Amino acid sequence: MEFTPFETAIKKYLDKRAEEDPQFAASYTKPNKSIEECCKYIFQQVEKNKPKGERCVGVSDDEVFGLAVHYYDEDDIVVDGPKNKVEAVQSPSPEPASSPEKPKQRKPRKPKAAVDPNIPEPLDIPIF
Repeated sequence: MEFTPFETAIKKYLDKRAEEDPQFAASYTKPNKSIEECCKYIFQQVEKNKPKGERCVGVSDDEVFGLAVHYYDEDDIVVDGPKNKVEAVQSPSPEPASSPEKPKQRKPRKPKAAVDPNIPEPLDIPIF
């Protein structure tokens, strides 16, 4: 089964949590639960808690993983899925330092026009 990057991240976290916490491991193996439905639940909860009139919302990793654990702990959760289009976006990972990058070359600037020495400087004469 092919997972999206978001589903893969959730699965990795939950697998690790199940290894460390035997009580959660029992909840994690429930046959009526799935990673896909867990992700739909997360999207549904984030959308439900979105401020009215807002088009997008940012959620921390801790909140997302907390919702995933809550999904597996509770048996009476109903998942309808999000009502609007939902996209999971990751923050950019830092680039590896070992990859050599060429610095961007700047275009040379045009030289400024030469000032004609025969033109006198403007005089600052007060009018009033």
